[in-house]
Amino acid sequence: MGASDKLDAVVTELYGVDPGEFVTTREEHAARARERGEKNLAAEIRKLRKPTTAAALVNRLARQHPDEVSALAELGDRLRAAHRELAGDRLRELTRERTDRVRALVERAETPASGALGESVRREVAATLEAAVGDADAARAVADGCLTSALSPSDVFEAAWLPVESPPPRSRAKRTKPTPKSSPDTRDTAERPAAREPERGRTPTKTRQDDDRAAAERQRREAEVRARRARDEARKELRAAEREETKARRRTERARAALEKAEDEVRRHAR
Repeated sequence: MGASDKLDAVVTELYGVDPGEFVTTREEHAARARERGEKNLAAEIRKLRKPTTAAALVNRLARQHPDEVSALAELGDRLRAAHRELAGDRLRELTRERTDRVRALVERAETPASGALGESVRREVAATLEAAVGDADAARAVADGCLTSALSPSDVFEAAWLPVESPPPRSRAKRTKPTPKSSPDTRDTAERPAAREPERGRTPTKTRQDDDRAAAERQRREAEVRARRARDEARKELRAAEREETKARRRTERARAALEKAEDEVRRHAR
């Protein structure tokens, strides 16, 4: 097993222990690595950060309820599809489903071992689970169960223009119909053809205003979705670059360890 694989194994085990045992377990792994002469691995193990309370709870959820946690990613895919299609009813339905799933998982986090969660911890656990819905990379990180801190949800599904329940229309003050001024033509009123009465509650002016507002809102939504999509793509590229950087650092560490081992061999045979 290479140094990278050994580190991954330690990470997987370490972030599954109780937070109170984290430091002790980490130091034990680092000490064993030093005893084996793996100084670089020991150093990397000692760099591993203790998870926050919320992160530790989410890590435990990922291990104890993997199917429910993994389902958040699939829900995110459905939400993104509904956003692309601007399907309002479907979005409201999926938003309610997201709320229910996150609430159920937060309640599962409140076990006899953890006890009742403080409000701030509950919010961080919920935010991390919502992040798993909003972003595919966050979903993978949550499912891996090795978080060190809570995640912040992407706001792609938090647009204020689509509430779960539509608010009631604002009441409008009645307008007093002005009394027409008398004119010489009023005597001919009875002889003129009656004007077509507009649909009750929807005057032509009001109809045009509603249509204009709807068109403007639709354009704003489409522009918002395009902007958010571009933002999400940029975020994915950044995270991909960060992953590549991590892999490169691990390759460097392995190469350095191999070099040190080879140099030790040279010195041993040169004696």
